[in-house]
Amino acid sequence: FDSLRSRVVMVPQEGFLFDETLLENIRYGRLHATDDDIALAMTELGLDAWVNGLPHGLHTEVGQRGESLSAGERQLVAIARAYLADPDLLVLDEATSAVDPATEVRIQRALEGLSAGRTSVAIAHRLSTAAAADVVIVVDQGEVVQVGPHDDLLAQDGVYATMFASWSEQHTNVVESRA
Repeated sequence: FDSLRSRVVMVPQEGFLFDETLLENIRYGRLHATDDDIALAMTELGLDAWVNGLPHGLHTEVGQRGESLSAGERQLVAIARAYLADPDLLVLDEATSAVDPATEVRIQRALEGLSAGRTSVAIAHRLSTAAAADVVIVVDQGEVVQVGPHDDLLAQDGVYATMFASWSEQHTNVVESRA
């Protein structure tokens, strides 16, 4: 089990943070990581600007359960932990749920760095996440109803194309209302 745990890492929808600094919370990904290892990980994930914008950078206290951070920022900590752990298999459970669009972009960029070179399974309702996948598995009422690349599924008259069209229309309307 220890070998399995070191090779598979899950980034849950709501990761748990301890009443410690950002640095110590990230270090839970690899307990022997140095401060420099963690700073490098943040740079490689493109999160250094976010960290530098915090009151005390990596030494910022996050509070109980990360209360001083937004939901999206707590996800960034979970992503940084997973990056430090360097797993063979990465499982992302709704990694972009309940975050604002700006934070979603930051999370998506960090996820690209985290997913590079490893097998990743993303459980997602946000179709922007599904669109970036190599293979999409559509589950409807507990049944697998479609499997394939994003573009192939869009070309089919199925559940995925219907969901994506609805999502695209809503996304376009939100963008137009902001303009």
